[in-house]
Amino acid sequence: MVRKPTKSEISARDAAVAEAGGPAPPQPLGHGFDALVGQDSVIEALRRALEDNRLPHALLFHGPAGVGKATCAGILAQALNCEAGGFKDACGTCVSCRKVSRGLHPDIIWMTPEGKGGQIKVEKIRKEVIDKVGFRPYEGRRRLVMIDDAHRLNASSQNSLLKTLEEPPPSSLIVLATSAPESLLPTVRSRCQPLRFRPLVPDVLQRHLEEVHDLPSDEARLRAALVSGSIGRALNLDLDDHLERRRVAEEALRDAIQGGAALLASAELLKDAGAGERKVDQAASMMAALRDILRDLLVLSSGGDRVLLVNADRRADWQDWVGEMDSDGLLDALDAVQRADDRLHGPVQPNVRLVIEQALIETGAALNGEAVR
Repeated sequence: MVRKPTKSEISARDAAVAEAGGPAPPQPLGHGFDALVGQDSVIEALRRALEDNRLPHALLFHGPAGVGKATCAGILAQALNCEAGGFKDACGTCVSCRKVSRGLHPDIIWMTPEGKGGQIKVEKIRKEVIDKVGFRPYEGRRRLVMIDDAHRLNASSQNSLLKTLEEPPPSSLIVLATSAPESLLPTVRSRCQPLRFRPLVPDVLQRHLEEVHDLPSDEARLRAALVSGSIGRALNLDLDDHLERRRVAEEALRDAIQGGAALLASAELLKDAGAGERKVDQAASMMAALRDILRDLLVLSSGGDRVLLVNADRRADWQDWVGEMDSDGLLDALDAVQRADDRLHGPVQPNVRLVIEQALIETGAALNGEAVR
């Protein structure tokens, strides 16, 4: 005999259906788990758990930003309630799947930090999670709670989740997604089944950008080389800004070799041309641009494969330039840039301009065979 819902359950369902509409998961190009790129081990584990009906009550999706954690959680939310997928995958086209993709399914709670750099506070956890997960699903088979950027949960919020994680309702699944799992309390991590999302290797990412997003080969190669295996970062990268930073870095490198007043002027340009909100971050982005150029010059000087180049479009222009350099000097120059980057990320707040000037002086000296050791 099916138990009749209580008045509180009916009231909660009516409120959830009426209020449904919030953040929606990222939309993959395709349907189901096959739309997730480069995460075969994660897909296999989730499919096996779904087919065996042995899905844990809480999952911890961890890995670098932009590699598919939130996309996977959205696909999982669809698969749990899909009308055609047989509790194995998501069709992407049924009413339930479409509601999930649009952020309109009353059984899917999608939580993100409020504002840039904001935290997920305990009041929101209590209202959106703790007060709702105890009820049976309103429309689907399972309720899924997704907490994106879970490292933004403050200590009180994490502690408030513990009882729910320790005694989870059988009809609900909690997914925490984070690029910084070490920021979560050990008691929270220990109550979740971890699944690691890995960065995509450059050739896989390049092929995906070419075949799925129709990007030209050279642009896809450049984006794939710059983003450390992150699809999200590859697609969102402002290539015009990057190319301008590269131009400034290349001119600064040429001025560093010449030395004198031109070097000091280039240091000022580098300081102001970087990306980021803080001066330290801006300087670090320019050190990265310098490092990419020097690595490409080293590849060219050693006769390395073209596929190893980050800035493959500059190969012809740099081929003659690299003839004036030797490999030892390029290695010493890379060491100088790395020392500057270490100072920028060190425990003591650096003088950004002085760090950049010193990096250019040492780089110029290295490329002129006068490395500072």
